[in-house]
Parts: sequence; structure tokens; C-alpha cells
Amino acid sequence: MLVEDHHLVRKGLSLLLEEGGHQVVAEFASAEEALATPWEAEVVLLDLNLPGMGGLEALPHLAQRAKVLVVSMHNEPAYVARAFALGARGYLPKDALDQDLLEALARLSQGLRYLHPSLTEALLEGQAEPGPEVLSERERAVVALLAQGYTLSQVAERLGLSVKTASTYKQRALNKLGLMDTPELVRWAREHGLA
Repeated sequence: MLVEDHHLVRKGLSLLLEEGGHQVVAEFASAEEALATPWEAEVVLLDLNLPGMGGLEALPHLAQRAKVLVVSMHNEPAYVARAFALGARGYLPKDALDQDLLEALARLSQGLRYLHPSLTEALLEGQAEPGPEVLSERERAVVALLAQGYTLSQVAERLGLSVKTASTYKQRALNKLGLMDTPELVRWAREHGLA
């Protein structure tokens, strides 16, 4: 099953999988759709950057129903570590080769985990939690105000943004830091001197 918001990427993965002898039983453009629909699959290919509910947020729910292989452009150690902590069985960068995808699926079907070789070194080197430098200036501003106790609508007002835009910055910060929700974000911000 595919959970990927870009139509062309979904179609490309679908063709690749079918050429490799795999059957795609369902495709979804959002995590909400995937979680609200009945399906049966052995493996879910999950993108992390999804509209609405992010891939990391959806991962534990999907992992209860199938083995999850994350296929993401985010190769930072925080993402990789967080994905495995939330139940992923494998992690593949989007710039991997087609044979890497087929190898990952073969390993998962054998009950093994898969981590792309290009990520192993980065993961070993980057065990520490990411710092504020991974966030853009706007993301930092949103996180700092949330950590100071402002609501999202107050943050939006203070920064001259729409609530939707402020929410997007918050979600990007959560994704970059490998965090799940606002309380975790607030804790992280206080530990890193942003509050």
C-alpha cells in the first residue's frame, strides 16, 4: 500500500513495484485517508511529508496494521531514529535506486528490518537531538512563541500570519525535529533556550 501525496511519485512507485512482482492493493494521498479506510496489506510505503497529518504522526497507527517502510527525502538522523522508534520496519531515502526498494521489501517480508546503507553512517554520527539550527527563522519564531504559552492563533497574530500558515510552520518544525506534538515541541524549545 502507498501513502504518498504526489501523484507522479505514487504512479512511479506503483509501476516499479508491479515490475518487481509486488501487487499494490491501495494508494492514498493522505494519512487521514489511509487511516479511515479499511485495507489489508503486508507493507505500507509511507512518505513523511504529507498534507494534514504528517507521516510520523500516522506511523504508529499504520504500524499496527502492517510493516511500514518509510520512503522519504528526509535523511537526517532525527527522522530516521524517530521513525524506527514509532514502529517503522525500514527507511529508504527517495534518491535510492529501484533495486534498493526491492531489497528493502525482500528484507521486510523475511521479518527483518531495513536501513539504507547511506543512512547508517549518518544515524551513528547523529544520535544527538537536533538543535535550533535545523529550523528556519520563521519556524523558530513560531516555536518560541508556542513555548512561551501563546496559542496558535495568538502566534499567527503576533507574526502577521494566517493561522493556517503558522500551523504549517509548526508542523514543519515537528517534522524536522522528529517530534510528535505541541507539548514535545514546547519541551524541546525550553531545553534549547527558545522559550
